[in-house]
Amino acid sequence: MKQFVGKMSLGKDGIWGNVIDYGKQEEEKILRQSVAKQVYGDYMKFISSHHSIPVMDVEMLKFLKQIPHGGAILDIGGCWGWHWRQIHNQRPDITLVIVDLIRENLMHAKEILKVANGNTSVLLVHGNACSLEFKDKTFDGIWSVQTTQHIPDFDIVCSEIFRVLKKEGIYWDYGLNNAIFVRIFYNLFQKIYHLDGIVDEKFFLRRVNDSVINTVKDTFNAEPTIFYSEVLFTPDLGFPIGGKANSLLGKLDSILTGNSFLLKLFARQHSFHIRKHL
Repeated sequence: MKQFVGKMSLGKDGIWGNVIDYGKQEEEKILRQSVAKQVYGDYMKFISSHHSIPVMDVEMLKFLKQIPHGGAILDIGGCWGWHWRQIHNQRPDITLVIVDLIRENLMHAKEILKVANGNTSVLLVHGNACSLEFKDKTFDGIWSVQTTQHIPDFDIVCSEIFRVLKKEGIYWDYGLNNAIFVRIFYNLFQKIYHLDGIVDEKFFLRRVNDSVINTVKDTFNAEPTIFYSEVLFTPDLGFPIGGKANSLLGKLDSILTGNSFLLKLFARQHSFHIRKHL
């Protein structure tokens, strides 16, 4: 465990570390804390209104297949940790470290993942992606879902990810796609289709763009593979259909994930996958 937590202290709440400097996300912290402090009777029902559980369950399994036996995964911005709710059954050999900027989010993750204080296979860390408190070349895989899109200094985050990733390790990152046809639909109904910048003076949002991809290319000195997902799942348009774990439509949606240009026009989510060869 020491190789992951280093000099971090363990709080009485079972969470490692403590963020003091929130940098450019100070205002967003307030918003995220207010959401996290609410009481949720059915976690997965709430999540299914914002993410397609069937789609991301399939993506997570694809990711796990790339991780060697006894490997270590870092989830950046893991929030409630719901992607890993079956990790104990799927890959008990793996060490999972979930980092989130909001401590209250990690308390929810602790509940969903049934993480007991002193657990050494799932570690919850209150940390900042712009200054990860891990040694170089620590992780075999880094996973992030709709988190780096909220961090203004993506170049710093990408550099940190590269640093803590082992040689031949993988980095998969999912963010909102700039879907041209959906953007046209928004314009027709005079709705704002936000591309890059501050939203309502509350939080930063940047859809995946050329600048993000070029930063990844430059940092890793390699070309990332691009995929588009959540094609049918459209909560932004008021249609969060197919989001529930047992949804047949959601399972169909998971099959539609791909890298064709047509999907780029419609899909809600854009992901880039890359391996560190240096």
